[in-house]
Amino acid sequence: MSNIQFILSSGNPWNAIYRTPEGEVVYKVKSTTPTLAGRDIKISRVVPSFVNNQVAPKGEEVKKLEDAFAHLATVEYRTIRSSRIRMGDLDVTTNGTNGYFKENGRGFFGRNRIFTGPDGEEYIWKLGQTRCKLFVNDSAKTPVAYFHRRKLGIIGAARPASLEIFTAGKDMVDLIVVTGVYVEKLRKAKE
Repeated sequence: MSNIQFILSSGNPWNAIYRTPEGEVVYKVKSTTPTLAGRDIKISRVVPSFVNNQVAPKGEEVKKLEDAFAHLATVEYRTIRSSRIRMGDLDVTTNGTNGYFKENGRGFFGRNRIFTGPDGEEYIWKLGQTRCKLFVNDSAKTPVAYFHRRKLGIIGAARPASLEIFTAGKDMVDLIVVTGVYVEKLRKAKE
């Protein structure tokens, strides 16, 4: 299986539309205006096309395929208290004694975040200087997903921001998007 790639409409993964390289919208991520307490980030996923009957100007009925969006998750990103992720049956604080993530290591851009996936494996988001990378938390450090920063083209070719998901992450794409939005916001706050 080849990698899954999403092209982001902005350099901020917490406020972007995620499209396939062919231009199909898959996720919409919208962030509220930040306050002193933090912000809420709403993530929606496309529901496959449905027929929307519309009336053409001449009174003829036209069948048009349209995509609808369903709520996938909310990340309640907080600056003072623990943030929270709400996604289906998953309703967890992000850190603390019973938090979803365990912090690991130290770096200028914050601590890496370890979580257990739906398959029972541990995964680690590494917060780098310019992007976050997700690996299986084992001795092989198998790559799972990388955020790629937008390049303006001043040096080298211009490129939009993107999220690349490798074979090891193909069964948990929604979770990668949701946790990735959270850790990229953390990394950017440190930047």
